[in-house]
Amino acid sequence: MKITRLSVIPLRLPVKTPLVESGGVFSEFNHVLVELHSDAGVSGIAEVEAYPSFERDGVETQQGIVAVLDNPLREAIVGQSPFDLARIWRRMDQAVSGYLRVKAAIDIALYDLIGRHLGVPVHDLLGGVCRDDYIVEGVGYGISIDEPAVVAAIAEQAVRDGYRQLELKAGDHRPQNDVDRLAAVREAIGPDIPIKIDFNGYYDTKTAISVIQAMQTHGVQWIEQPARYWDFEALTMIRNAVNPIIVVDESVDTPQDMMRVARAGAADAVHIKPTIKGGLSTARAIASVAQAAGVVVVPGTSAPTGVGMAAARAFIATTPVLSGGAHGSPLDILVEDIVTDPIPAGSVTVPVSNRLPGLGIELNQAVVDRYRVG
Repeated sequence: MKITRLSVIPLRLPVKTPLVESGGVFSEFNHVLVELHSDAGVSGIAEVEAYPSFERDGVETQQGIVAVLDNPLREAIVGQSPFDLARIWRRMDQAVSGYLRVKAAIDIALYDLIGRHLGVPVHDLLGGVCRDDYIVEGVGYGISIDEPAVVAAIAEQAVRDGYRQLELKAGDHRPQNDVDRLAAVREAIGPDIPIKIDFNGYYDTKTAISVIQAMQTHGVQWIEQPARYWDFEALTMIRNAVNPIIVVDESVDTPQDMMRVARAGAADAVHIKPTIKGGLSTARAIASVAQAAGVVVVPGTSAPTGVGMAAARAFIATTPVLSGGAHGSPLDILVEDIVTDPIPAGSVTVPVSNRLPGLGIELNQAVVDRYRVG
């Protein structure tokens, strides 16, 4: 079997409510679908998550993503056997450095293509399932920065709806507001629901330590990316000064990054998102290094459609040791999902094992056409 063609479909996906983080506002997502066609009559699908990434350097615009897929990555892929993943990765890396989000889509589409060709789910290609479902970290893609009373009301309703783990966004020009938000949430939901707070690298080291120490009295289990992605010294200082589990995300894109974090003692856990960290191949390599170093894997996604979520579900199904939950249905934030059998909005658990071939999804072509750019 050979890859005969690569199709690229840019999308403009509206959201129900803008997501507010420390660096800016996500008012729409501009993902790019990638489809690999073969001479066996089957194809594989994946997506590049192309929303603005305020806290991470080197993320391309949608136009840049389409350009690098059209050339040089197309030349590195077409004519190759999808089973030769290592060779295709070498060819992609020789063709262009970086672009891990774009290469992630190629990697995931290859797994989908192989699974569909063989008639087996991707999780079988990865060694089989370790679990059948996971707990959703609600709500949406994290509760946006807002007034404490507003955030508390959202959190209280989420717990009423059945969520058993929450994520809050943080990073305020007035740091006490972050503490006040957590205090209001704890008063609303009680002491038992675990909370992760994502700083997105907003604060300087002293402020981050001060804020987290103040938060500890209100009960917070995980703090994600409390310093800039490159500042391992700051992450280590923060980790040594506070009690919650310190999670890195933007600091780790490769297995080599994971080694550097482990050597610095900069984190207790790493947030691994296959769709932006080099696909299933690189995500699994990062997880292996983390496991060897005693760093716990927090699974996840950023803001995918059902296509990207399917890849995350395969990763979650097959990774032996995990800590915490992951985002749930794309319909929690998107107006429409682009797959025919989307995860229901408001899901508090998500199944990850099935017997459908490949990633187990099909595109809803009418929805794709509605949001296709150009």
